[in-house]
Amino acid sequence: MLAVAFGATVPGSLAALFGGLSAPDSPPITDAVLLSSVLLEVVILVLLGLFLHVRGWSAPRLGLAPSWFETGLGLPLALIYYLLYAGVATAAASASPRIQAALDATHLIAGPLSWPTMLLVSVVNPVFEEVLICGYLMSVVRERAGVVAAVNASVALRVFCHFYQGAIGLIGIVPLALLFAWWYARTSRLWPLIIAHALLDLAALALGS
Repeated sequence: MLAVAFGATVPGSLAALFGGLSAPDSPPITDAVLLSSVLLEVVILVLLGLFLHVRGWSAPRLGLAPSWFETGLGLPLALIYYLLYAGVATAAASASPRIQAALDATHLIAGPLSWPTMLLVSVVNPVFEEVLICGYLMSVVRERAGVVAAVNASVALRVFCHFYQGAIGLIGIVPLALLFAWWYARTSRLWPLIIAHALLDLAALALGS
């Protein structure tokens, strides 16, 4: 399952890891890259969705039960993440002028992005990542090895998939990985994570382009 879902990210993540997680030479996020990624995610979601259905998985088992209440929980979750990120980034920058300089110099988005692309990515990518990284992975690992192992597995996979952003980019990924894994471990509810992720993706793409 996970090899099919995230196999395409492995070469880039390993290259970034062996390269010392240095900042990307050029911004890796473009309109074309986002469109190709989201199309791949749609295909994978359809194929894996059919596979999971045949294996007896269902939306309730993943904790996916959209409601107005759970939709409303997405905004405070997104705000909590932003406060965590701001705290971590501020502390890191205060501890080292080099980190502050790296934060200022790191740019992940190349040029303006189109609104249709940003909206499409902000719908598809949150579903793709949260269903697989939290809903599926954590459910499987928790059943076999317990909640702590499930949280660790989710955080490790999410961070690994974002190595392309470099060490400085991970300052933003690690708090999100920990917060989202903690939330799912405590509640087993997936929809608020999807909404929070969608809001964060759209804000990051719109403000960074």
